[in-house]
Amino acid sequence: MTHQNQRDCRDSGFTLVELAIVMIIIGLLIGGILKGQELIANAQVAATVAQAKGVDAATSTFRDSYNALPGDINNANARLPGCAANAVCAAAIGNGDGIIGAAGTNFAAATAAGTENNRAWIHLNFADLVSGVDGSGNAVVGQGIPAAPSGGGLSIGFFAGGAALGLNPAARGGHYLFITTPANTSGALNASEAARVDRKMDDGAATSGSVFGQTVGAACNAGTDYDEANNPESCDLAIRIQG
Repeated sequence: MTHQNQRDCRDSGFTLVELAIVMIIIGLLIGGILKGQELIANAQVAATVAQAKGVDAATSTFRDSYNALPGDINNANARLPGCAANAVCAAAIGNGDGIIGAAGTNFAAATAAGTENNRAWIHLNFADLVSGVDGSGNAVVGQGIPAAPSGGGLSIGFFAGGAALGLNPAARGGHYLFITTPANTSGALNASEAARVDRKMDDGAATSGSVFGQTVGAACNAGTDYDEANNPESCDLAIRIQG
């Protein structure tokens, strides 16, 4: 073999240094992707918490302004700006009993057109207190129903307390904001996202306090803890609002 051929053979592969550099670059790329995913997840959790607090504040503002709850107000067409001129809003009359309908984990039932749960978003929209809904009354996420940053949509309603709705038997009665999916066949959040929201707003436990995890499909929680080790899209959340 000539000296030239020997040199070509030596130059035809990667050195250990070159391989090490390639592996470092790959590691940095993977680390950057994972970090980016973590940042996105954290942003979604923060946005979900902000949205829930915003809905609670909007409901309080509506109550202070009109001495009634959105969805339950019985003279919205005469009091809300522009409501009388909109057929959907003008027809959205509540019974004035002081509660926003009956809450439920079934998204379709809790947001169906004509229910106080659905009307709540119409009234909040015409009072200019929420965004992300068009006031159409359509039970569609992104139209008459607000979309949640974490996925799924929002429903709102009154829960008398007890073990109904899949909540802890000791759950207090009151109004709850539900983050769930329209089909109600898979959760709006995975267990880790649900736990983060709970920790930011409450006690971090899935079955106590004022934020509850609800299992849809696979288990959302293992006992009182969210099942963060096994992380399927299995959790809906119920967040108590209005005190």
